[in-house]
Amino acid sequence: MNQKLGITMVFIAAMAWSTAGLFTRVVSTDIPTTLFWRSLIGGLCVLLIYVFREDKIDIKKCFSFSWGEFVIGALSTFGMVCFISSFFYTTIANVSFVYGTMPLVTFILAMIFLRMKADLLSLVSCVMCAIGVMIIMWGVQEFNDVFGIMLAFGMTFFMASLTIAAKYFPEADTTKSTYLSGFLGALITMPFSSFGDTLLIDYAWLAMYGIANLGLGFGVYLFGVQRTTAVTAALVGLTEIPIAPIWAWLLFDEEAGYKTVIGGVVILSATVMYLTMRKTENPAPSKTPSTQGER
Repeated sequence: MNQKLGITMVFIAAMAWSTAGLFTRVVSTDIPTTLFWRSLIGGLCVLLIYVFREDKIDIKKCFSFSWGEFVIGALSTFGMVCFISSFFYTTIANVSFVYGTMPLVTFILAMIFLRMKADLLSLVSCVMCAIGVMIIMWGVQEFNDVFGIMLAFGMTFFMASLTIAAKYFPEADTTKSTYLSGFLGALITMPFSSFGDTLLIDYAWLAMYGIANLGLGFGVYLFGVQRTTAVTAALVGLTEIPIAPIWAWLLFDEEAGYKTVIGGVVILSATVMYLTMRKTENPAPSKTPSTQGER
């Protein structure tokens, strides 16, 4: 029962994350303003989750961060800025499929910084991901699309770096790092945000953005991942990647080119193959929230 409940909760979280690009299509605010409100509201939501999780409320503890928590929070902030900004320049499909390379980017960084050994499965998966990305880039013609994909790569790199940092600082509380990331994002974008021109309806959408995409996604995932294995959670979480462009197509008639679809299928296949064939290596339930919810 716990396993089924855990999978269901992770899937709900993936659905929440898949809405990330949709909100950028309905608001009329610019990039800094969108980032400010999404970061602030999302950070507050995760802070509430943290307080709810604790047996006794300690305000000092809530806002006291270790060096590891600060590093993870800062990396998450940079990733979030790249992630949200990328939707303003390219399609939701492009961003989603590029993000699908994260497990393999994480592996490459782990080889460099954690001295993880390379194996045939990892190398083949990395080559497949590289081919998938090349196919997506082959179908891109506009400069805005190229810039958006580069931002998506930046987001993927920072999220992968965050995963390595979480391994390097095992004592860090990733929940605290997540709401710290939201507050840092709001702080650095506040000077560039436009508050006077923001419409009331935009405030409503931005509030939903922070609550649904980060608050709901992270909160549900946090409880779901504790009831299933790390690999199962990662595989179920991958459903976010194909769902996001489907939302964009259904709601905004945003079509993905056939090269984007082919490249995305190659990337997803490589990632699923990598995670599935490594399944027996990590059978224990994960007690640490995935970085997926920290964007």
